[in-house]
Amino acid sequence: MWLRVLILSVLVFVAAFGAHEVMHLLLIYAVGSQGSIVVRPWPMGYVNLTIYALHAQPAQELDVVRQSIVNFFGPFLAAVPLAALLWYVREPVPFAALAANVVILVFYAVVELGDLLLEKVWNTDVSLLTTPEFNYGVPLAVIAITVLAVSVTSAIQGRRIPE
Repeated sequence: MWLRVLILSVLVFVAAFGAHEVMHLLLIYAVGSQGSIVVRPWPMGYVNLTIYALHAQPAQELDVVRQSIVNFFGPFLAAVPLAALLWYVREPVPFAALAANVVILVFYAVVELGDLLLEKVWNTDVSLLTTPEFNYGVPLAVIAITVLAVSVTSAIQGRRIPE
C-alpha cells in the first residue's frame, strides 16, 4: 500500500511540475511578455553535480510586479485542478497523492514569490531557496510524510487501505 502511494505521488508530481511550468509560460504571456520553456542546467548547491530542469523563461526580464504574478500564480494555478479533484476522489491512495502534490505546488508558489521578493525588494540573497536540493528535497519530504501518514493511519485503524 505504501508503495502505491509513493508511486502515484511521484507520477502526479511529474505531471504537476510540468503543469506548473506551463502555467508560468501562460502567465508570462498574460502579463504582456513573451517566453519559452527551456531545459537548463541547474548546479547543485552542496555537491559538485549538475542536473537539468524545465524552466519557463521570459524573453525579457520582467519588472517585480509582473514577475511576482508569474512566480506565485504559476504553481498556484497548477494546484487548482488537483485541489478540485480532491473533492471527488474518495479512495485513500489517490487522495493522498493528490493532497501531497497540492501541498507541493503551494510550497513552490510561496518559495518562488518569497525568493523574488527577498532578492529584488529586500536585497537579501537566501541561496538555499534556489538549490535543487531544497526545491526537490522539500517535495520529496512531503511525499515521504504523506506515505508515512497513510501507513500509520491504516495501521491505527487496524485495516488495510483498500486496493
